[in-house]
Amino acid sequence: MRHLLGRRTPWTALAALGLAAVVAAGCTTTSAPTPPSLVPLVPPEALPVSTPAPTTTVASSSDPNAPLLVALPDTECGYADPLPGGEITFVVGDRLFGMSLDATIARCLRQLQPAERGAVIWSPTATRALVNTTTVFDVAGVRASGFEIGATRLQWEYPAGAALVAPVQSDRVLVRRDAADPRNRSEVTFLGRTNVAISHPAGGVRLAAGQAGDGTRGVFAATDTGDGARLLVTITDPGLDVLELASDPAGDAIWMISDNGAQFRVHQLRLGDLLLAELTSEQAPISRLTTGPSTRSLAWRVGLCNSVTTVDVLDERTGGAIRVGDGTPLAGQSLSPLGWLDAARLAVAARPLGCDGPADVWIWNPLDGSATLLVKNAEFPAVRLAAVPSGPFAVDPAAQPAVL
Repeated sequence: MRHLLGRRTPWTALAALGLAAVVAAGCTTTSAPTPPSLVPLVPPEALPVSTPAPTTTVASSSDPNAPLLVALPDTECGYADPLPGGEITFVVGDRLFGMSLDATIARCLRQLQPAERGAVIWSPTATRALVNTTTVFDVAGVRASGFEIGATRLQWEYPAGAALVAPVQSDRVLVRRDAADPRNRSEVTFLGRTNVAISHPAGGVRLAAGQAGDGTRGVFAATDTGDGARLLVTITDPGLDVLELASDPAGDAIWMISDNGAQFRVHQLRLGDLLLAELTSEQAPISRLTTGPSTRSLAWRVGLCNSVTTVDVLDERTGGAIRVGDGTPLAGQSLSPLGWLDAARLAVAARPLGCDGPADVWIWNPLDGSATLLVKNAEFPAVRLAAVPSGPFAVDPAAQPAVL
C-alpha cells in the first residue's frame, strides 16, 4: 500500500554544525586515440536512420508516440561543450550522442571503446562525463577513473567536479580521486563505516550515512578533507538503514531513502533549523533520488527492476507525491527518472519492463501532466545540465540530532 504522509508527519529537532570548504585541484592529461568503430550492439532495425548533417529535423507528426529526433548525424565524433539549456545524451551502437531538447541539434560526442559502454554520469559543470564508472571523458581527452566497473556508489565532488568520491567495498575507507589525474588519490574517511557519501552542492562539506567509530549510526557531515565530523541524524532502529542521500540544489535541505525491512521511506532534512519530515512510504523498493536545478524538484523510482517500475515526484503544494505519466502514453510503462531540466520538465526513461536496456526518452511536465517523446531505443540515457549555484551549508547552532 502506498502512503503519502506529507504534512501530517511531525518535525524533529537536529544538530548544530558549521564547516569550512576545501577545494582540490587537478592536472592535465593527453587525449586517447579514436578507436575503430564497433559493430552496433542493438538490432539494425532499431537504429535511427543516419543523416549527413549534425542538425536534425523535428518530427511533424501529431502522433504522441512519434519521437522528435527522427535521425542521427553521420559525422565525426568529438567532445563538445554542453548545449544552452541542457541536453539529453545517449548511446547507440558504439557512439555517445548528445541532442538538444527540441531535437534540432544532435552530435556525436565520442566513439566508445567496448569497455566504455555503460551508464554516463555528467559532472556538476556538465563538462566531464563518468562513463561506465571506469572512464573520465572531457575536453582534455579520456583516462581511467581509478575505480572499478560496478562502483555504484561513486559520486562527483561539488561544485566543480574536480574529483570522484566513493567508499571502498569494505565500507571502511572513503576514497577521493582527482578527475584530471586519478593517480592523485586521498582518503577522506570520517566514519568507521560509510554506506553512502555525497557532496553538499556548495562544496566544502561531505554528507554521509554510516556508522561512526564509537558505534553511533546515522547521517553525518564533515569537511571535504574528512575533518570535524558531526552527527546530524541518529539511527536508533537497529533494522533501519539509510540507502541514498541527495541534496536540494538550494543547499538548504537533504533528502534520504530509508529501509527498515518492512517499508521504504523518503525523508527531508531541512538544514536551516535541522528538522526532519517523512514524505512518503512504500512496501516496494524506492531508489534513484533525483534532484533538479530548481529547489524542491525531487523524483524517485518505485519498484523492483524485474517488474514495471513507476516514478513519483514531490508535490510541494500538498507535501505528497504525483505519479509520473498518468493519462499519457507513459502510463503502464516501466519508468526511471533521468534528471530535471527545470521545475516543469523531468526526463524519464521508458521501457516495457525493468530498469535496464534500450529505452525511449520522454520529457514529462508536472504542471500540466503532458509527455513528449524525444528519442527511441536509446541506451544509457542521461541529462547533461550544469548545476545551479547553491547557498552555503548553514545550520542553526541550537539544533539537536534528529532520530530515525
